[in-house]
Amino acid sequence: MQKRSWRIIQALFLVLAQVLYYSDTAQAEQQSYTVKFVHTVQNLGNAPVENVIVNVAIPVSCKTQQLKDLRSECNIGVAPSVVTDHYGQSVYSFNLGRIEVGQSINVGYSCRADFYDVLPIDLSKSGTGKIPEEILKVYTGDNQRIYDLKNPALSSLATQFISRYPRAEERVRAIHYYVASNIKYDREGKWDSAPQVLARRTGSCSEISYLFCALCRATGIPTRFVGGSRMRRAAPYEDPVGHRWSEVYFAGLGWVPFDPTLDAKDPKQLKYFTSFFQPSLITFHGGGSSSLLANAYNSNCTQRDKLDSQRVFYWR
Repeated sequence: MQKRSWRIIQALFLVLAQVLYYSDTAQAEQQSYTVKFVHTVQNLGNAPVENVIVNVAIPVSCKTQQLKDLRSECNIGVAPSVVTDHYGQSVYSFNLGRIEVGQSINVGYSCRADFYDVLPIDLSKSGTGKIPEEILKVYTGDNQRIYDLKNPALSSLATQFISRYPRAEERVRAIHYYVASNIKYDREGKWDSAPQVLARRTGSCSEISYLFCALCRATGIPTRFVGGSRMRRAAPYEDPVGHRWSEVYFAGLGWVPFDPTLDAKDPKQLKYFTSFFQPSLITFHGGGSSSLLANAYNSNCTQRDKLDSQRVFYWR
């Protein structure tokens, strides 16, 4: 009788231990924050600026983030229209009209976001089916300002990847490792083309993404950019920089994330191969030269050459 009672106690203990374990795991898998994005435009010149429009990429819920109470914001009460670019990216379009000398206007949005762990993806499970023609057409094309796929140095390197790695998943791994191992992170405040980044061996997260995507595209693999904000420190945190990484399309898997910028710290681990940093608020997907955002990824001002712009994510 005593032995049976002891076994019951042991069984209950194991059940309780499992409940506690999975409860802790669930808590670790989900993180919740309030995120506010503000794009400030200010007229520092000596004349009013007309026809000012600020387009702000709208974040949406997906497997790694669930958004609540998303709402647009403007300190002068301008309500935005919601429009979509040719990649399918929705934006808040704030038509601010005329901005007087010295005037400053804030636009953006706020939301409550739940973030979930990014589970690594096994590329060996990618299907043997065909990639949709529309995906290939849109996401393997060239853009000289960004990719410049006909550049001799870039084209020669891409040819080597094709000959050495005939399978797409092996080729992407090799390209990811090459970029992470050979390009040093350096945020200069400008976005040069992929061949320029390859030549100087330094680049910002955007430029490193340019090179990774260019090498993939040059070998026939569709890629696109992902942008947003990653929380580099504990909340409350202000992010004036943002972050950009990449996605590759695989038959049977769809879009898969890659971030060689963060893997540059330790390329041998490939921590961000088929993954990305969490928590990160994803605001944008696209292939570059958006009809609404140009080459920006969080927001864009149509009169950016005449106005001062500042962008900040506030995490709480």
